[in-house]
Amino acid sequence: MIETKKTISCRFLQRAIYYAPDELRHCCKRYYHKGKMMGDVKIFSLNNNLDVSLDRIIKAKKEIIKKINNKEKTDCLGCPVLEKNEWKDVSEEKFDHISIEHHARCNMKCSYCSETYYGGKVSQYDIFQALDELVKKDKIRDDCQVAWGGGEPTMSPDFKKLISYINTAVKPKTQRFFSNAINYSEEIAQLLKHDIASLTTSVDAGSIKTFKKVRGVNQYTKVLTNLKKYFNISQKNTVIKYIFTELNSLIDEIEGFVNDIKEFGLEKGNFLISSNFREEFLTIDQAHLIIYMHSLLLKNGANTCALDDHVRPRISKIAKKIFEEKTYLNVKSNEINEVFNKIKDIKINLSEIIVWGIGEYANLLLDNSVTFSDSSVKFFVDSNPHKQGTIFRTLNVLKPEEIKKHNEPILIASSFWYHNIYETLISFGVDKSRIYSSSLI
Repeated sequence: MIETKKTISCRFLQRAIYYAPDELRHCCKRYYHKGKMMGDVKIFSLNNNLDVSLDRIIKAKKEIIKKINNKEKTDCLGCPVLEKNEWKDVSEEKFDHISIEHHARCNMKCSYCSETYYGGKVSQYDIFQALDELVKKDKIRDDCQVAWGGGEPTMSPDFKKLISYINTAVKPKTQRFFSNAINYSEEIAQLLKHDIASLTTSVDAGSIKTFKKVRGVNQYTKVLTNLKKYFNISQKNTVIKYIFTELNSLIDEIEGFVNDIKEFGLEKGNFLISSNFREEFLTIDQAHLIIYMHSLLLKNGANTCALDDHVRPRISKIAKKIFEEKTYLNVKSNEINEVFNKIKDIKINLSEIIVWGIGEYANLLLDNSVTFSDSSVKFFVDSNPHKQGTIFRTLNVLKPEEIKKHNEPILIASSFWYHNIYETLISFGVDKSRIYSSSLI
């Protein structure tokens, strides 16, 4: 038998492209390596309306993959997403992730952001021409996801024209809109309504005053009002996010946020908790506040609440410390101890689990989580047909429907898609008591 050669790469290097104003990127992954923030790896710059042809993109992708495998230093150094596997040659791949962030126009100026995203730059190339080549050369996979960022996506002068083109020509399986919700978009609303897109809006405050400090504008009420409009169109496809920063890591802000969410009728929504990507570490108090917020949102009726890819690795680093060293409990000690006691009870019943999701997030949970540290995995499932039948952590990856034949507890090993997976499990007839949150430490 001829052994297939394994090489080091990642799904972003292989099959993703990010269209930024003055450059193309392989990914938007941000991580720390030896104290230095890394990520947002560039394919090439575009300063003079240079060619953005598919051939040039493939050539650049091949070059960085070759350097990585030759142990040369690249901008991917230390990235946790890199893995040794039987990767295809890049020229044989099709794109499964396309990010539209071709302008840096924004009507906010967030404290954790930079001019890269609000400085006003516009693309030095024709985004329609670039995408059209991928379409005509059949380089878009059937499970492709298009993500809209920026800048504020709705502020692009060609937004309506571009969204129409994406829907009719690119035809992605799903779309993700990262919008601050100052502008309400009927186009986005219709995609939410028809279950082919989701919207994520970060609120990051529990008061008008702090919102202005964190987001740079006095639009707190308008954002919540527009979120309610989207929520009324599609509750399950609207995600409300809170990014912890130095300015909003306060008890009053968290409780104010939860109270205002309830006042606007959003308490049964899907929530995502994050942290400032510019900060390498969480403080102990921030970790406790995250645990408290998670618990408070669920008590108030949240459909789902998860930790995203920024905060998960940071809280994993100190999970055992915040669980074992009770002397660190400086905020809401009674409420946090209540969560810890629940975790102790849960651990007893988690000798064997089923895990939905494969990849870095699953590894983080299984390798670092206090809750799941003593659990063995019966099998993994994933909704992506391209991943089914593969091997992850020595186990087969099965179709989600396999869950119906078993009764073990289920761990959702995903952040952004947590709420979608949760809804699918409920549609399977799975009892809610079997589903465990990836937000448990």
